[in-house]
Amino acid sequence: MLVVLTALGGYTMAPAPFHLDTLLWTVVGTGLCSAGANTINQWIEIPFDSQMARTMNRVLVRGIVSPLHALIFGLTSGAVGTVVLATLVNPLTAALGAANIFLYTSVYTPLKRLSIINTWVGSVVGSIPPLMGWAACSGTLHPGSLVLAGLLYSWQFPHFNALSWRLRGDYSR
Repeated sequence: MLVVLTALGGYTMAPAPFHLDTLLWTVVGTGLCSAGANTINQWIEIPFDSQMARTMNRVLVRGIVSPLHALIFGLTSGAVGTVVLATLVNPLTAALGAANIFLYTSVYTPLKRLSIINTWVGSVVGSIPPLMGWAACSGTLHPGSLVLAGLLYSWQFPHFNALSWRLRGDYSR
């Protein structure tokens, strides 16, 4: 939900004409990309999520959804979201969405257990959705979009640090 909301923020702040159809397809495509990335992340994290109080009730951990079905859903959602953005919004927005799926699932998630650098990568992931919204509206990225992305990038650190401090017992496992 926050991913879509920050993309909407980027869309509404871009200095370009507002088109309701483009906005709606941006919401759909961004939501599908986000759903795909989150599902793939949870698929990768099944063994670790089962050890944390915050995540042990997720549907994959509890066996309510099979890992195969989750993986198919995640890959399909990400692919369809990217195609929606490429064909009904613009290629730049689709490229940002695809890059974010890749960063989240292939860089950030594996780095969680290896290095604190994952927080920096995760902050990049969190700063891309407003760029997607801006690009969806204007077809380009402008210095103003980078300021907006920079604000979200900076916000990720206190957000994660507060979360990790509260859950430090779980994270230590």
